[in-house]
Amino acid sequence: MSYHYTIDIKDSTNHLIPKNSDLWENLKMQTDYLLVGQGIAGTVLGHTLLEKGSKIVVLNDEDPSSASKVAAGLYNPVTGKRMAKTWRAAELFPFMENFYQHFEEIYSCKILFPKPIYKPFATIEEQNTWLSSHEGEIFINTELPKDKYNEYLHTTFGGFETKNSGHVDVPEMLLNFRKKLATGNNSIEEKFDSAKLKLTDDGIEYGNISAKKIIFCEGMRAMINPLFSWLPFVPSKGEILKVRLEHFTDEVIFNKQVFIIPLGNNTFRVGSTYKWEYESSEPTEEGKAELTEKLSQMIKKPFEIMQHNGGIRPSIRDRKPIIGFHPSTKFIGIFNGLGTKGVSLAPFFANAFAELLLNNKQLDKDVNIERFYSLYSRSEN
Repeated sequence: MSYHYTIDIKDSTNHLIPKNSDLWENLKMQTDYLLVGQGIAGTVLGHTLLEKGSKIVVLNDEDPSSASKVAAGLYNPVTGKRMAKTWRAAELFPFMENFYQHFEEIYSCKILFPKPIYKPFATIEEQNTWLSSHEGEIFINTELPKDKYNEYLHTTFGGFETKNSGHVDVPEMLLNFRKKLATGNNSIEEKFDSAKLKLTDDGIEYGNISAKKIIFCEGMRAMINPLFSWLPFVPSKGEILKVRLEHFTDEVIFNKQVFIIPLGNNTFRVGSTYKWEYESSEPTEEGKAELTEKLSQMIKKPFEIMQHNGGIRPSIRDRKPIIGFHPSTKFIGIFNGLGTKGVSLAPFFANAFAELLLNNKQLDKDVNIERFYSLYSRSEN
């Protein structure tokens, strides 16, 4: 599969510059990697490649439906309805915290906010089952008074707190990396156009950009990208609120029917909904009503809604990241499928992808796109 483009450049006398001339070659932007998309995936992978000495250019178009724009940035080592330990938490979480701490140092910003996450028990049966099955779990603290948060929550049976948890300020991270790219003229603000992409003998060309590889980090847009539309995406829509809460603790994140993340200045992020059928990424009155009802059932304090947003999560059928190269060429790559756990998955697997790109270190089969190559073969037939 290949895509071709045509582009003409004229000199100061309005004459076309021959494409085999030295002047044309000098006008090309040479780089190692062209990244498409600057959400969580593109930002973390881009930063990782820069840190390892690679040159990058990022092609990005501001997409209001991007999950990164409304991501809560929550990282939690104990998740799901069964409150099981997060997949590969022992590897992911130490790596993740080191990554974001280093990012803060490099960009002189604050994005990492470690906090315990408090999960109230809904029933006495849930309490007994949890305590008996998770005794000694390294990521939890069950030694809590049952009434520790009774001032704030409707809770009777106590709960537990997670360790090595918290949230990342995703918008602040994206903004700082975007500024970094702008200062080095390493960013292009436009939507990807497949008609401009051309495969060459030793890489790709896109407009006047020449690169070793192009890597797509475009979230849900991969579903309409003809190069990767065959992948088994299972997108879900999420809606989220920003609320004002007076006289409410900011020392912990609460997570029951919804999560409540403190943002400072008596403001909190509340979410999220999960919808697999939707008409657009726009927030809805139905979503607001669902979040409002669940929050009212959970807390004892009045609140004021300040903001309401929606976005689409780019999850894959098996809920694992999708990393690697297109079946037809090693010059086209993808870093996607981070889903609801983007901030915890991205650093570790961006590093794994960079090691593949730079040192040919093989990827874990659980995240390698090769696990879905058979779907590509079927789509071609």
